[in-house]
Amino acid sequence: DRRNESSGLGWIVVAIVVVAAISFIVTVLGRISSESDAVSRSEEPAPAIEAQNHKASEILSDVPPVNIGRLEGRSPKLRSLLLRLEKSAEAGELEMQISTIEQILALRTADAADVADELLPRLGQLNLSWLFDRNNPQWVARIKVKSGDTASRIASEHGSTLASFMKLNGLTDATRLVVGREMKVMNHPRFYLVLRSRLRAVDLYLNGKIFKRYFIVDGAKNALVKPGDYRTPANLTDYFGRCGIELREDDMKELDMMVPRNTRFMVIDS
Repeated sequence: DRRNESSGLGWIVVAIVVVAAISFIVTVLGRISSESDAVSRSEEPAPAIEAQNHKASEILSDVPPVNIGRLEGRSPKLRSLLLRLEKSAEAGELEMQISTIEQILALRTADAADVADELLPRLGQLNLSWLFDRNNPQWVARIKVKSGDTASRIASEHGSTLASFMKLNGLTDATRLVVGREMKVMNHPRFYLVLRSRLRAVDLYLNGKIFKRYFIVDGAKNALVKPGDYRTPANLTDYFGRCGIELREDDMKELDMMVPRNTRFMVIDS
């Protein structure tokens, strides 16, 4: 009996050892397989990032390369910013370019004056891309269409224009909106305009920062409006025409599309 009991216990021990060994082998093989999958996934490009980079290259395709010009005689701060701008332009980093240009403009030093004039047009192009292509969340809200909503109502409730709402959403017909569909709209943009008479330029500001500069066309008469603080009506094109302010046709359409009525319009002698 004792022999049978010892033999039975031996088989139980052997069975336990075998089960433990099999479990260990399965666990090890599972870990190896998981690590292999993780390595293979890490070697593949991330689709979201790849798509974002592709989109960035499309957005910036019309923006010319940065020409930082001479660095001699520039302050260390300006040199550093110019080099950073060059690198961010080469990498297609939209936000970094905008931030760097804004910092250069804020220097207001003699050695930065010529650079600032050259970078203002670039800033305008980048800001337009950031607004309409990247839908900068600082400026653009996402809403869902409710029953009874119209494009005009949505734009008006967000202090925006119908034209900018249509452009943001790629609409050609604003009469039909689908209930429940997500749409984009400028979120109470704080635009204001500054006409610089001697410079013959109109600066568009958004939320306290210069957004884009527009120049009065060569050969056009000087603005008839006197220095002061005004408010724009609904049709900016007609208003500028009455004020003797002539911009390029595309520039005027762009302003009319973005700037809502009752926007502050300052005329200064500078």
